[in-house]
Amino acid sequence: MELTLIFNLGEEVYGLEIDAIQEIIENPTLHHVPLAEGVLNGAISFHGQVLAVIDLPKLLGFTAEERDHRYVVLTQELKSMVLSVSGVVRIAQLDLSSLKPAPAEAGDSAIRGVAYLEDKMVNLLDTDKVINQLENRYTE
Repeated sequence: MELTLIFNLGEEVYGLEIDAIQEIIENPTLHHVPLAEGVLNGAISFHGQVLAVIDLPKLLGFTAEERDHRYVVLTQELKSMVLSVSGVVRIAQLDLSSLKPAPAEAGDSAIRGVAYLEDKMVNLLDTDKVINQLENRYTE
C-alpha cells in the first residue's frame, strides 16, 4: 500500500505517489512569464527557488476547466515544478501491487496504470512521463 494524492481532472480521478510530491501549497502568488504559452501558467517563488507552474489538465489534453487553489510541488531527481490540478480530493492508501495496465486508448500518455479506490478507478500518473511530455513539448 502506497500513500497517493488523489485529485480530479475533469470527471476522472487521478493519483500521484506521495514520494514524488514535495509539498501541496495553497494560493501561491503566480507571476506572469512573458511569452509563456501552452501549458506554462507562470512561475512561483518556492523556498528561494523560481519554479514553473504547469497546467496539468491542459498537458494531459483536458479542456479548460476551473482549477483548484492548491498546487502540487513535484520533485523528481534534480527537477522541480508545480502542477495546477482541478481538484485535490485527499491522500489515500492505494494497493499498487494490483495495478492494472493503462487503458489502450491512453496510448503514450503519462498514465502508469489503473488502481481502484472505493470502487472508483484511479489513473496513477507516472511522474517521469509527465516530465518527459513537458520536455518534449518545449524541445520540439
